[in-house]
Amino acid sequence: MRRPPSHFAYHGLHVAAAHAQAVQVNWARSLPRSDRLRIREHTCACTFPMFELCTAAGLWFVRRLTNEAPEVIVESAWMSARAARDLWLQIVTGQAW
Repeated sequence: MRRPPSHFAYHGLHVAAAHAQAVQVNWARSLPRSDRLRIREHTCACTFPMFELCTAAGLWFVRRLTNEAPEVIVESAWMSARAARDLWLQIVTGQAW
């Protein structure tokens, strides 16, 4: 019987290519609004841009990280958990970028 993989082995989702009719997310510069941040999900760091589904201060948002020098971090609007999860799904399936 095989053991399940360690949670450390999880490298993240791969984002699908943006569809022709994909909605553009209104990205804004990331500002320190809370002293605590929790990353709920993330995409694989082997390709950029990389995305993180985050929660802080009771609100949720998506961060977009690039490998440019210096690293650029932008984020979506802060919203409810349900709205952020919907946005996350749109991003990873190529329906939003």
